[in-house]
Amino acid sequence: MSRFLQSIMITIATFSAKWRNTILIHTFPNIRFGLMVGVGGGVPKSPNSDPRKDIRLGDVVVSWAVNGLGGIMQYNVVKEAGITNFRIKSRLKTPPQVLLKAIKRLNLDYRFGKGKMWTDIDQVVNMNVPELEDAGYPGQEHDQLFKSDYQHSAGENCSSCDVNQTENRGVRKSTRSVVHHGLIASGNLPMRSSKHRDQMRDSWGVACFEWEAAGLMNTFPCIFIRGICNYSDSHRYDIWRPYAAIAAAAYTKDVLRSIHLQEVEAIPLLKFTETPTASQVNGATQAMGNGAGVGSSLGADRPQVKKENTQADVKILRAKSI
Repeated sequence: MSRFLQSIMITIATFSAKWRNTILIHTFPNIRFGLMVGVGGGVPKSPNSDPRKDIRLGDVVVSWAVNGLGGIMQYNVVKEAGITNFRIKSRLKTPPQVLLKAIKRLNLDYRFGKGKMWTDIDQVVNMNVPELEDAGYPGQEHDQLFKSDYQHSAGENCSSCDVNQTENRGVRKSTRSVVHHGLIASGNLPMRSSKHRDQMRDSWGVACFEWEAAGLMNTFPCIFIRGICNYSDSHRYDIWRPYAAIAAAAYTKDVLRSIHLQEVEAIPLLKFTETPTASQVNGATQAMGNGAGVGSSLGADRPQVKKENTQADVKILRAKSI
């Protein structure tokens, strides 16, 4: 089962954005919504901001409606008369109420210290697994925000950058990841300009940048959860990527704990209006090692999954995720 899911996800990533969701929905017909989890670039506030409210490396940003935008917006870079401007290309609709309610319940739990996110983070980073030996919290001394007009010096890290060009920010009393809610901007490439980053923050209130949402605009009801691994500038913060990914996954686990099954079952199944051709899904069938596989289900009616099997499938997936 796990190898099948892995094949599906690897294959979907190679398709044009137009068909990714269609293939996913055809293959897993009981999907109601999605949680798009990964890493992204944070948008820091002014250096004088409250350290708890300012976005720091290792924090988590959850897509949330801001100024009439549904939490995620896709933007284009436009150059006019030598001036770089940004235009909104599309925006994601408001996520399903079941997700919004779950996040609000979770926010209340966090306020009273009931969330399990930080316990899950500690459990993962302390696992005796070679692949996770560099996944621990890198330390506040490695969380450096350089001034907007100072560019990366050279190399794969910032060891050659001038530390005198860093912003003097307040120090947090705790190293725990903080969860922020705000607008996430999605482009074709990662944001690497502090000037443009600040421009979009001031114009639209952007809190995070990511580069994978292009195929999901208004076609797949979801929220985005991003662990912050850089400051959307020219500097390199690769040491933070593993920890940021773990923080995002741990928060997602808390969101799933807060969702009520009855609310999920009340949501209609996702629908689609177009079906990919055999050539468009040929890569998927080959990746799964099955000549029929996804291809046959795409050309037929959606399979009916028996309700009594659903709970068993959930138990299997939970067991494999431990």
